[in-house]
Amino acid sequence: MTARLLRLGIFGVGRMGLVHLEHLARLARARQIDLVAIGDRFSPTLAAAATRLEQWGTPLSSRATQTFETPEAMAERCALDACVVASRTEDHARDALCFAGRGIRVLVEKPMTQTVAEAASFCEALGDNRKPLVQIAFQRHYDAATRAAYRWVADARIGVLQQSHHVLQDKNPTPENYQSSGITADMAIHLIFESMAFHRFELPETVQALRFMSPHYPDRAREGASVVHAFCQWADGSVAHLWGSRINNTGYDNGFKLIGTEGRIDVGEFVGDFGPIIAKLWTGTRDDGPRGRLCESLAFEMTPTSADRPDFHARFSSAYAAEIDAFVQSAREAKACEPGIDIGWKTTLVAELAERSAREGGRPYRLRLADGSPISTPADAQALVETAP
Repeated sequence: MTARLLRLGIFGVGRMGLVHLEHLARLARARQIDLVAIGDRFSPTLAAAATRLEQWGTPLSSRATQTFETPEAMAERCALDACVVASRTEDHARDALCFAGRGIRVLVEKPMTQTVAEAASFCEALGDNRKPLVQIAFQRHYDAATRAAYRWVADARIGVLQQSHHVLQDKNPTPENYQSSGITADMAIHLIFESMAFHRFELPETVQALRFMSPHYPDRAREGASVVHAFCQWADGSVAHLWGSRINNTGYDNGFKLIGTEGRIDVGEFVGDFGPIIAKLWTGTRDDGPRGRLCESLAFEMTPTSADRPDFHARFSSAYAAEIDAFVQSAREAKACEPGIDIGWKTTLVAELAERSAREGGRPYRLRLADGSPISTPADAQALVETAP
């Protein structure tokens, strides 16, 4: 007997939603899922996505896939098993809750919410039973080069982590009408996840940031800055430096360095459009032998892309595909989603404090409650943000 195909939908099919839609269409053509619904509040965006589905060979014209302009209608009428939410950031929480509140598994784009207060409300509204249904779309968790670094760190190949450096530079300004919570929160959320992943997602002890406006940049998102440097320090003294920039006309740039007591890892040195992503493991830090021995070097090809796709498509397309595959597999096996909602509110907290610090000239924020106790719940995070001077 053939197993029933999972019924999938997606709400929000703009810039980021189209990336997810392409991978959902791939699974639908392979008859691994039923893509039964797509939706967006903006009808021209929805129409454009429907045209893309036709171009990709997914039979929208045969009514296999319905279109919706509200998440409520989609959730009520389609008997979905799972749904991707890639609407505007200000709508993430309410759209995700629309589905997850009905027991429908959700992959929601990052940041999970615009603010920590929204994150706390979202978590409370979900309740403990439905939290495992929500996956936060941090595609770096599924990036092959990053996962190689995870393995090397887990195997203690570089000893104890001392410092890390993470860079994200766009090659084009933000699109017209792009919604941003501020350059620090918008760009750094990716790097915050990346740096926290190598600290088992423990919150840092302190966060601070500086932002700058460099010349020759059209600030379409009205962020008031085009370069940001943020710093996180953990209780063990290790430090992460996060560098985001909207201005790198030579090409999209994303990479990180991990430096430990016994070695270092370099992932993704700048290679322009569209060279391979190299992950290198170096060891040898002692005086009794040569330093900096290259132990392993792995190459991961970027995905061929086109001008109608976003800057980051070439670098992370395969990671987005793996992310969607993992989301569908978790639904098939009724397993908790990864990365989950706890990582969602923690990264939102660090991003919000970093944005505040950058707007205040680099003021440091300590991630502790007023009585010195650690932040352990979304409610704690909200209390910190509301009471921090």
